[in-house]
Amino acid sequence: MVIDGLRWDFIAGPIGKTAMPLTSDILTNDHGCLIQAKLQAPTVTMPRIKAMMTGTVPNFVDVILNFGSKPLHTDNLLSQAKAHGYKLIFYGDETWLSLFPNIFDRHDGTTSFFVTDFTEVDNNVTRHIQDELSNDDWDVMILHYLGLDHIGHVEGPFGPSIKPKLQEMDKIVAQIAQKVQNWNGDGEPTLFIVCGDHGIKDSGGHGGSTPEETTVPIITIGGTMCIYEDTELKIPIKVQQLDIAVTLSAALGLPIPSTSLGSVFLDYIYNLQDDKRLFLLNYNSRQLFDHFQKFTNETEYIYQKYLNITDLHLDWLNSNETQRDRNDIENIALSYHAILDAMKEELVTSHLAIYDFSLIVIVLFVMWQIILLYIFFQMVFIAFHVETTVWTTRKNTVFFFLMGFSLCLGLYLYTFGNITSLCPSIKALLFLLIIGVSYINYNLNLNNKRNVTLKISIYRMLEIITMMHIISFCGSSYIEEEHQTWYFFWSTLIAYFAYKYFTKLFELMHYRNTVYNSNIVGSTEYYIEHCVMLLLLFLGHIFLRKLNSTGNKWAHLPDIAQWLKEDDSKIGMTLLLLTAFALLIRIAYKSEEEEYKQQSLFQNIAIAVCIYLRHMSNGAVVKIPLYSSSGIYEVQIFWGIIVISLITYGYRVIRKIKHDTYNFMSIMVFFIINMWVRISAMLHQPYNVILLPMQIIVSSIINTVLRENDSLDRGVFLHYWLGNVFYFYQGNSNSLGSVNIAAGYVGLQSYMPFVTAVYLIINTYSAPILAYFLLIYYWQMSEIYLQKIDLYFYSSTILKKIVHTNKCYIAWRLLTTTVYMYFIIFQLNHLFVLSVYLPKLLYEVTYTMTMCCSALLTVIVIAVQHALIRFDDVHRCHICGTGLKNGHAFIQYSDNQA
Repeated sequence: MVIDGLRWDFIAGPIGKTAMPLTSDILTNDHGCLIQAKLQAPTVTMPRIKAMMTGTVPNFVDVILNFGSKPLHTDNLLSQAKAHGYKLIFYGDETWLSLFPNIFDRHDGTTSFFVTDFTEVDNNVTRHIQDELSNDDWDVMILHYLGLDHIGHVEGPFGPSIKPKLQEMDKIVAQIAQKVQNWNGDGEPTLFIVCGDHGIKDSGGHGGSTPEETTVPIITIGGTMCIYEDTELKIPIKVQQLDIAVTLSAALGLPIPSTSLGSVFLDYIYNLQDDKRLFLLNYNSRQLFDHFQKFTNETEYIYQKYLNITDLHLDWLNSNETQRDRNDIENIALSYHAILDAMKEELVTSHLAIYDFSLIVIVLFVMWQIILLYIFFQMVFIAFHVETTVWTTRKNTVFFFLMGFSLCLGLYLYTFGNITSLCPSIKALLFLLIIGVSYINYNLNLNNKRNVTLKISIYRMLEIITMMHIISFCGSSYIEEEHQTWYFFWSTLIAYFAYKYFTKLFELMHYRNTVYNSNIVGSTEYYIEHCVMLLLLFLGHIFLRKLNSTGNKWAHLPDIAQWLKEDDSKIGMTLLLLTAFALLIRIAYKSEEEEYKQQSLFQNIAIAVCIYLRHMSNGAVVKIPLYSSSGIYEVQIFWGIIVISLITYGYRVIRKIKHDTYNFMSIMVFFIINMWVRISAMLHQPYNVILLPMQIIVSSIINTVLRENDSLDRGVFLHYWLGNVFYFYQGNSNSLGSVNIAAGYVGLQSYMPFVTAVYLIINTYSAPILAYFLLIYYWQMSEIYLQKIDLYFYSSTILKKIVHTNKCYIAWRLLTTTVYMYFIIFQLNHLFVLSVYLPKLLYEVTYTMTMCCSALLTVIVIAVQHALIRFDDVHRCHICGTGLKNGHAFIQYSDNQA
């Protein structure tokens, strides 16, 4: 019986004694045995099932495959049982049916990804239990309950629904345990195991490597004994979760799965005969030593210990039964367990991950080529305005090409790549093809002289600091606590601007005391306003960084969100949510065109009501009397309003482009921001909705600062930082456990993988994408005055700014991802590669893809506006019968930019 999300303290902690009294009684009365199991990241269901059934350490790619499980072809416990004639039945998480098709004689799967279902998903399992306990035609029954895990995702491990769910599980455990005891009393040996596949972190969710996620209980009922680490204090023994496969194989009399790295603990729960016990330990040691010889360098020492133990075992077998001392048996058994644990620890640490280094190097080489072409020769000297020349001779072309090739070749030799996935001839041809294409590309791109000048300013330090942030990914602690880096950068930036404006203000006030001038008075008021805004910005940073505790080392510390989620703080949660609504509605009303203000106000109020009712159905905010709902219909109404908004905006755009094609871009960007904020507000936790108006306000303050010292690069980097800072304000981290899975199922009545994935991406990367579109919108508004002077020049200026913004954003995302990929190559044998480095890579790749899609959307809007302008110009020329020289010149320029 697998209880998804069953943490260790749900059994051994205070909540276990109160919420699961029947199970506690079984353990207290020695009718069962409690064992503590440790597991490795990733703590996700499908990899954990693989570990329990195969005894292997799961690969990180299983995190992605978890959403679309494919049949498992590795040797495993269930296929061995099926091959030896056992009849198996299963009820629960359909992931098992995907991994093990055609294994179970009877089964009924339930959807594991619909996390808002707390009840039916478990009822569909429980309804089969009574009938199956009455049947005698099966040998192995597996039950997998999902409700507890779903509650953990939505409410966290301390939510109000946790205790009732544990009580429900307690009754089921007691029901089955009673039947197992009856069978054992009737001479039918039966073993009942209750375990968790993974835990739940304190903030909800799982996937990381915190103790709450990686420590789960194993309860065995039906055994004949229970060994403790400390018998007097009844401290449970500790095993690895992957030991389950070996132990159950031994219990069923099956061969150990060939790839298993586990060690048997059957003699901890059964009083085995001495010869059987030692044979089992010897068999397990021999099987594990075969793996140890292949994958580690410490074979000699372990081999010598293994020979010594087998010699002792052989001497014991050759001795007479009357000469056999009980202490000798225990010493041999303990020695076997010691060597099994030593080999297992070494093998688990090495992870046995088989990397195809040839393909990795090919990918890195292509990424290196992209960085050279896209960043080095277009952007590297943007930050340094120094008069120098970048040579473009064939000699230097070969130099840069060989530099990339040598780096990748060095990485390949460093990692001693294995040729595993492709035949050598195909990979050789592919590698030569990439080399040829790369060389051609370098020759085509290194044909212009570029003159640049060196002049480092404080603003150019933004690029240097951002590069320092990328380099910090070398250390695992910097990845785990990345939010601290961004918080430090952000507060330092605010302090710098505050120092700058306060200094200027003091100078003006001193000068005003000596010479009165109306211009000085106006400037003083201007700087006072900026100083106040920066002070509010700093106070907002202090509040928002305390909204959600994130990272690894201090994620457990109390935060504002944790306090708001308590039952006594519903009024506070309600006030915070209503404040967020008021700010969003006010911002949207103020930004809207005059003729559409009333329509926008009505839509936004209706959306706010839907969002409030959605959170009210979960009990997060104060309930409205005489109203009850599941929250589904409110979300459907919300999407209905979004559809109406799409239709009205479509009509509005058609009206506008008939008279003014140059405003198409600004209308569309405002529409994108409006829709993004509305959808994000629906998906966010109620306490995180406040981040949306706060980010817009902070962006407005940044734009005010930029007006004084306008700079394309400065605006890009400030908004890039803004997006990352608010990303961590939201409670995100580089652990998979921080992903709010519940956001993927808002308003859904069935599991829809594509919709769920889109929801999760929008909710997770809401802040960086919003920051990007706010910057695009700012470029539109900052040059609006040019419309009255020269429409063509206005469009050209905006086009250049947007194209440059896209280049900078995508270039930095590519640089971050590529450099980090190189770091990972050197960290493949790091202790935290699965728990820290690879989850961060998944986040970076997803972030880059999301940002590329956003930039592509902007490019599409630019292309449509360009087509509209061109059509409008051609139409005018046709009517007037004359050409527009300046207009056609702009059209040609826009083609090149597009």
